[in-house]
Amino acid sequence: MRKRTTAGLLALAAFAGTLTAQPADRGPEAKLLYGHDLKVRPGGNPDWPKAAKVGVEVFQDDTLKALIAITETGNLAVAPAGPVGAEKTSKWHTGLDLKVRKVGEPEFTQKTKAFGVEVYRDTGTNKLIYAGEGGWVAFAPAPGGLTADKGPKWHHALDLKVRLLGGDNTFESAKKIGLEVYRDENTGGLVYITETGGLAATPAGPGAADVAKAQGWKPAHGLILRVRKSDEPDFTDKTKRVPVEVVLDETTGNLIYATETGSIAVAPPGVKTGEETRPSWVGAMNLKARKAGETDFAKAKKYGVEVFRDNRTGHLVFVSETGSIAVLPKQ
Repeated sequence: MRKRTTAGLLALAAFAGTLTAQPADRGPEAKLLYGHDLKVRPGGNPDWPKAAKVGVEVFQDDTLKALIAITETGNLAVAPAGPVGAEKTSKWHTGLDLKVRKVGEPEFTQKTKAFGVEVYRDTGTNKLIYAGEGGWVAFAPAPGGLTADKGPKWHHALDLKVRLLGGDNTFESAKKIGLEVYRDENTGGLVYITETGGLAATPAGPGAADVAKAQGWKPAHGLILRVRKSDEPDFTDKTKRVPVEVVLDETTGNLIYATETGSIAVAPPGVKTGEETRPSWVGAMNLKARKAGETDFAKAKKYGVEVFRDNRTGHLVFVSETGSIAVLPKQ
């Protein structure tokens, strides 16, 4: 039986709110590198005519040393910045069908939702882009021994809990989210996917090896991140707040950052940066994303994005006004 595991310790892990001293200035804009139109087939359907197109823009922030992707639906992915080649296209590599059980669904059945995920090579940065149904996206490094003819292998599963704003700050009333973890046999890395389709990808490493016995997750801490809309100049009492749960995946040793919408990011444990436990505001940007097939940025939707440092890990957390998150590990 493919067992689903829950938290091994339902201890209280207090939310850390955002710092009050936050400049209104968003700072210099990230530099647009190029855009992609990516096709994503529905789960369980190999036919390309039924594939949905999603527009993806790729930006670089030199100050944060970050490569940022944002889709036309406002979902984010980040990776360390690096050299950008002359060719700036996307090349389809392979496709994955990933089944995700909902919370309380113990076994995979014919009724279990399958999400289509396409894997593209971004030739400009030589990184892989995992593009999923619903406009979700994730970056991953492209290994030297990359193959394309192997299917995904189920690794383990978790029932996550995300505490909500206005709750009692315990996991008893938290929102539950089903999550499956697969190993992409073409890369050796792991792909995390939630029951809403939220994606994260990690490179091959010790945690991606075959699992003899899956373990659960342990709460680390929580964050409350404020994110302004693109046309919202200052932080106010009405600014959107996004609760983010940070938990330890005991099977792999990775940290999982998760929101109530099922948006996730995965990062190594990291190192505490000092005595401050609340997240520090680092910067902000407005990013435009064109719909697939559009070339004119005048029609592109603009999204507000805030960047915080999680002082308990040193990682940078990017949050979009849609509630999508992405994490850049401490470099």
